[in-house]
Parts: sequence; structure tokens; C-alpha cells
Amino acid sequence: MSEPDDKANLVAVDWGTTSFRAYWVKAGAIAAEVSEASGILSIGAGEHGAVLRGLIGRLPEDARDCPIVMSGMIGSRQGWIEAPYVGMPATLADLAARVVSIDEPGLGPIRLIPGVMQEPEGGMPDVMRGEETQVFGALHLMGREGGVFIMPGTHSKRIEVAGSRLLSFNSYMTGEVFAALRGHTILGRLMAEGKASGDGFARGVEAGRDLPSGGALLNAVFGTRTLGLFGRLAAVELPDYLSGLLIAAELSAALPRGSEGIVVGSGDLVSRYVAAAELLGRKLTPAPDRCVVAGQIAVMRRLRGAA
Repeated sequence: MSEPDDKANLVAVDWGTTSFRAYWVKAGAIAAEVSEASGILSIGAGEHGAVLRGLIGRLPEDARDCPIVMSGMIGSRQGWIEAPYVGMPATLADLAARVVSIDEPGLGPIRLIPGVMQEPEGGMPDVMRGEETQVFGALHLMGREGGVFIMPGTHSKRIEVAGSRLLSFNSYMTGEVFAALRGHTILGRLMAEGKASGDGFARGVEAGRDLPSGGALLNAVFGTRTLGLFGRLAAVELPDYLSGLLIAAELSAALPRGSEGIVVGSGDLVSRYVAAAELLGRKLTPAPDRCVVAGQIAVMRRLRGAA
């Protein structure tokens, strides 16, 4: 497995809303990992320590007494312990200065990386947890100090970075809206599982291109139903159509036409964003895998340096 940074020995935990991933980093290299659908929404109050012990117990034995560093929604109000937010602009040193310590029987020392918030004058507050750590990891792995980062997910982010400082960001409920519309509205009634051709996704992206208003997006979303109702798109294409529509609406707002960005994530979702950006006249370059681990190690290195 790959090496994200220096000669650290630790367990790096990315604990989000719907998933858990732990990486055993031995002498700087990722030696083993475990993942589960054990996100914070599936865990009751007071159960986090037991869940963490059980999942880390699936890593090699010499990982079990090592320091643990965690980032993501585990540090939110709905998580284990609410870690304070760092204000914008934010640096790696700012994150290290606000790290929270947790003592849990049967586990090594636990360090929880805080989230980031911004509250522009006269604007709406915004928050993130986990994406900030991934961005700093991507900067390290790519040898960069800045850029525009797109972070697909339940609550997608657009993050602007310059001089290794997070300057601003915006959140988009793209993933959660897709899941809600597909699973809990009439739109899902006509959808079917199966291998799609890609035509539905492309048509969705086209429909989401440069929508003039939020109302126009709501109207286009209803088109998911009518295209299926009148046989204009096959049932297996309808989920892709809705996905393409929502991703296009996000990218059209997040990236001006002709601009470039870096997309941080993995698997099919990154491929979808790259393809949608190309159809929209934008360019997204995928970041290396496991940016979160490189970012967590970088925060810990700063923490050690400040001690």
C-alpha cells in the first residue's frame, strides 16, 4: 500500500456521517485498513468508544495501542465529542492548535481534528468537518500550495486555497438531495436498478447546465418523472439523469466555464464529477487516493512540532 507522508506510526480514522474507515500507518506506510458502514448516524450516544475498539480490533495486533487521529463528522455535535471550529482563513497550524484529546479505555491516545467554519459579513454561515483535512493532504501529495478543490459527497464542498491557507468554501447538499429525492419522493417510483448506458447522465448534465435560478432546478428535477412517464428515458437511466442534473447544477455554480479544479474523493463519484465537468466545459483533475491520511499525518506532525 502507499505511503502518504513521514515515518509515522498511528491509526488514521476517517469517520463520517454514513461510513467509517481506519488505516494502520506503520513507519509512514499504509499497511492495512478496515471500512464499515458505521457512520455516526448509526451509532447511539455513548457507543463510540466500543465501536472504535471493535473496528480497530480488526487491524493487525501491533496497531491497537498506537496513537489514533480522527477527522470528519465524528467531531460534530451529532458525533462523539463536538470539536470547536477553526475560523477562516485556516492553516494547518490552526487545525493543530485546536485538536481535541479523548481518553478511552483499551485504546491508545486519541486526537480529534476540528472542523472549519466561515461567517462572511452579511452572509450565511457555513461549516465543514473532514474536507479540510483532505485538502491539506492533497496539497502535500500534489506538491501544491493552492487551487480550487471540489469535494463530492453527502454535502459537497468547493474550497478555495492559496498560500496553503483555506480562504473560502461553499457547501452543496448534492448527495443528500439525490438520496432523498430517489428514496423518498415520487421520482423513485419509476426508477429501476441496472446497468445504465450513460445517456441518462449526459442528458441530466445538459439539463443542469447554467440553470438561471433555483426554481429552474426544481422544475428540471420534476423532469426526471416525466421523462420516465412518457418513455423518453429508460427506468435504469433515470437515477443517472437525476445524478447528472444535480452535479451539473453544483458545478455550474462552483466553477466558472473554462476553469479548472481538483476533485478529491474516490470511485464512481469522482468519475461522475470529472465527466460532468468535461461536458460543462470545465476541467477537474483527480487528487491522489487517501488524501485524508496524508492530511491527518500532517496535522499530527504540526502538533508534535508545537509541543
